[in-house]
Amino acid sequence: MMRAPWAALALVLVTASSAVAGHGASGPSVPLVAMDHLARLVERGEAVHLVDLRTPAEFAAGHIPGAVSLPLASFEERVREIPRTRRVLLYCHCPLEEVAAVYAVLFRLGFRNHAVLAEGFAGWSARGHPISRPSVATPGG
Repeated sequence: MMRAPWAALALVLVTASSAVAGHGASGPSVPLVAMDHLARLVERGEAVHLVDLRTPAEFAAGHIPGAVSLPLASFEERVREIPRTRRVLLYCHCPLEEVAAVYAVLFRLGFRNHAVLAEGFAGWSARGHPISRPSVATPGG
């Protein structure tokens, strides 16, 4: 029966107008993944390529476990690092219009496996979801 996959898709994808925290006001329509859905994927260890578009300093201060840093400032030079065969989820701490522009560039390049995290990193962190921080080595330790 074809109804179940569409129902699951409808639960995961929402319109950009429902995004508020972490991405600012509504903007262009992009597929958004609900925070709780990503949390379940992370918990189950499912293959999701998380792309953190924030600055390197913001990434170092904390990021979603398993995410890779690909700052907006170097996006064009590093776009080849984004896989075409895995699910790709973009997030940042920027207005939705900025992350929507990245989404649009990927779409124009033929990517059809990507979406945006609703509410961005701010929403993820505010809900108390896990955050990775690089461990700091102590001298002689």
